[in-house]
Amino acid sequence: MTALPRSRSLLAVAAILAAAAGAFAQTRAAREPVVPVKYPLGPDSLPQKDVPKGKLEGPVLFKSQVIKGTVRKYWVHVPAQYTGEKPANVLVFQDGARAINPTGVLRVPQVLDNLIAKKQIPVTIGIFITPGQKGDTFPDGIGTGNPDNRSVEYDSLSDAYAKMLIDEILPEVGKTYKLAKEPENRAIGGSSSGGICAFTVAWERPAEFRNVISLIGSFTNLRGGHVYPDLIQKADKKPIRVFLQDGEQDNRSPQNLDRDWYLQNLKMIAAFKEKGYDHAAVLGKGPHADDHGGAILPHMLRWVWRDHPDVAKSDDDLVKLAAAMKPETPVAFPKFDAKAKVDPAGKYTWETRQGQNVAAFTLTVETKDGQPAGTLETKRGNAEPTTTPIADVKLDGNKLLFAVNTRAMNRDVTVTYQGVVTDAGISGWTLTDVGGQSRDTAWSAKKSK
Repeated sequence: MTALPRSRSLLAVAAILAAAAGAFAQTRAAREPVVPVKYPLGPDSLPQKDVPKGKLEGPVLFKSQVIKGTVRKYWVHVPAQYTGEKPANVLVFQDGARAINPTGVLRVPQVLDNLIAKKQIPVTIGIFITPGQKGDTFPDGIGTGNPDNRSVEYDSLSDAYAKMLIDEILPEVGKTYKLAKEPENRAIGGSSSGGICAFTVAWERPAEFRNVISLIGSFTNLRGGHVYPDLIQKADKKPIRVFLQDGEQDNRSPQNLDRDWYLQNLKMIAAFKEKGYDHAAVLGKGPHADDHGGAILPHMLRWVWRDHPDVAKSDDDLVKLAAAMKPETPVAFPKFDAKAKVDPAGKYTWETRQGQNVAAFTLTVETKDGQPAGTLETKRGNAEPTTTPIADVKLDGNKLLFAVNTRAMNRDVTVTYQGVVTDAGISGWTLTDVGGQSRDTAWSAKKSK
């Protein structure tokens, strides 16, 4: 396909920017929640009968000499078809704990098992690495959350992470398993900041990695990543094969376009196209979430290794198959009953967690003369709790609505809570408008006995 002249491409991006700014300019204080679409997993991401199951080894605790003062974990997935007679292809995935989660939306080991069994990708060993945690210990409480050195390692434009991976972790795994050394037989992928990290590894070391999978990649100005489209256009073309996925609702920022995830991914795609890179892209309707990337990951892996000699040949258009996967829109309040009569009085508790940062909430609701009122206590980490009156309280059938003035994303914001009241608690959504964009998240609180 003939690449558009750069001037025409930039004009097209500018038109998209203007339209996006207008689309997010209108917000309402009272509104329905923006319920994100969800992409269901296909059969290639689920256990299949008669598919040999590989073994997942780890976690291995690892202290890097390249990224000093950090500790991380990694896991190695070895497919059943690996015999050690010849080197296996390599897939490295960032945010390893999420990538291997058997109940998550990526389930990369299961995808590898299914595709290898059908000879749709070569025999591939998966290496799943967490970001680094500062210090000497990796706390168990992190779970699938974010260790505290993640952004420094993933979002920075340097070769430090690539050097750690190539000079330290791959040789360590290579002591036990034969790993392919040819760059075309190695792939690296990740989600969000893990996506830009994957690209940076290939950009810095194309002689080591030439295949990149980026899901909702953070090619934004977190630590300078917004410059990549311009760098790609100005630099000599590198022998990199890239498949990008993103969603129209991915962290929009009309007030600061360098921090708009969706538009930055569009600029990356335009840069690859103009420069003639071997690239593919699928754009969906989703937010900054892994489910769309997880749903199309099997097609992305097939595309990356579509011409490998050990792969069964196919006439499938893998990009079209990925793009054809459609989302489902959940019902915002499936148990809402406008005619129901409930008394919301009581105490309700819930937590939010980001890495090791935990915020605990206690909502106390009282009913006076049929009108609910109350307070919200918030305790962040080891700080003293703060108590705030809830405002604009309304009971609509069995749905409770109220607002709280708080701090979020380093600014004063009003968070609106909407949830259906049951004997077990309240379940619904929190609604926040930041910089002209709706930032709504699912909310569930348990009723204290």
